[in-house]
Amino acid sequence: MSFKGLALSLAALQSQHLHRQVTSVEGGNGILLRRQGRDYVNFSSNDYLGLARDPLVKTAAINAINDYGIGSGGSSLVTGYSVLHQRLEDLICEITGCERAMLFSSGFAANSGVISALLSDGDLLLQDKLNHASLMEAGMQSPATMQRFVHNDMTRLHTLLDKSNHDNKLVVSEGVFSMDGDQGDLAKLSSLAKEHDSWLMVDDAHGFGINGDGRGTCAEAKITPDILMATFGKAIGTCGAFVAASSDVIDYLTNTCRHYIYSTALPMPVVAATIKSIELAQQTGRREKLAARIDYFRQQCQRYGLALMPSHSAIQPIIIGKSDKAIAMSDHLKSQGIWVSAIRPPTVPPNTARLRITLSANHEFSHIDALVKALIEAREVANDQ
Repeated sequence: MSFKGLALSLAALQSQHLHRQVTSVEGGNGILLRRQGRDYVNFSSNDYLGLARDPLVKTAAINAINDYGIGSGGSSLVTGYSVLHQRLEDLICEITGCERAMLFSSGFAANSGVISALLSDGDLLLQDKLNHASLMEAGMQSPATMQRFVHNDMTRLHTLLDKSNHDNKLVVSEGVFSMDGDQGDLAKLSSLAKEHDSWLMVDDAHGFGINGDGRGTCAEAKITPDILMATFGKAIGTCGAFVAASSDVIDYLTNTCRHYIYSTALPMPVVAATIKSIELAQQTGRREKLAARIDYFRQQCQRYGLALMPSHSAIQPIIIGKSDKAIAMSDHLKSQGIWVSAIRPPTVPPNTARLRITLSANHEFSHIDALVKALIEAREVANDQ
């Protein structure tokens, strides 16, 4: 496609109901948001534990601004790495049980950086088909051979590992899958990786802070992957990411991972807020509140015949199928003061457009009742189209 074809490509996206655009909202990342003078109950945020606006987390950030300023001033290997960064890495190691950790600007950068640095021509990368786009993009850019196995299909993975004669093999899965909300079979993945002398990498962006008493999905499954990645932008409520592994792996990545070497270190207030937020996430109260709201939502949906996927996480998708119907239902929800985004291909497979509902410990049960009522109405609106 030449640059002259951009307009045609955009028109094609619009005709297929796949065109996207950013939407500015007011009020920050909270249960209530405002858009063009109207208030909405937010069921699209990844702030699962409601920590993004917690007073203690905000105070930690403010104090760091007063003590350190805003920006870190450089990459971690120059002047950007501070005692706060060290404290956060130490806290991550304490919680995950890993020897060392390193910080990244985002989960996308962390996933891309790890796979780019570790894998070479002649290596094998095995990925669950529903892995995050950052992992798939990294695999496609890597000189390694990438093969994908059907979601959570351990038999297929076993076959692929059996057939491989590669010296270096890396198996990658998510802990909690971002679009379906279900979990990877981490215990089996770990067993298969060890059996076939492979490494296991787990992206636990949506499990860290919630599962395993806040330590993550790997802790819940009682495994220690060779590489653990998780983000701070979900349950922790801040931004950035970490990679945790053995000392040798972290030392190697520190010296070879271009995404780390050539990026400015995380800002001081973000690091301080993340430390406080992780500490709060280890307390049971918020996780218990979230679990109660997940259970209540699923019970109400079952009561009124709303089909859900087999997810017991904060991610509760409702598969609609066609993109235009998903958009129509999302628009109806917004007309009722409920903010739920329609997720469409290529983010999800063809014909699986969905409403991706996410729950927070800060939701009231009355909010969930209003959501279920609006979903029933939205289903009728979409069926009438």
